[in-house]
Amino acid sequence: MMATKNPIYWQDEILQILFWMRGEGLGEVVTLEEINRFLTIEKSNLNDAVERLDEMGYLKLSTNSENISEVQLTEQGKKEGKIRFKEEFENFLGHEDHMVCDDPNCDCHAENFEGICQHLAENEGHLH
Repeated sequence: MMATKNPIYWQDEILQILFWMRGEGLGEVVTLEEINRFLTIEKSNLNDAVERLDEMGYLKLSTNSENISEVQLTEQGKKEGKIRFKEEFENFLGHEDHMVCDDPNCDCHAENFEGICQHLAENEGHLH
């Protein structure tokens, strides 16, 4: 992973990883340590980035007495994470979108579909 101090880069990476983690059933609410397993970002940069994403309305932060303990995508953050994820990984995905099922007749394949496929949600969020 490229080392950078560019805050926009880290914000995009965090949104992507949270969207991916959510889609893969790895967690709706995750710790900063879980994020860092995938991004290897300096703790101060990670804290700054999640605080900015919180201020922009993309994340909801949970804090303990000392610092940020957990983060969760807001509805706005889910949409933004989906955009960032799709832009980054579209050529590598088996589907045109990370939140669709294998049924070509399902509504989730519609061009303007937003959200999570109901077939996938019914199957405990396991994505294909």
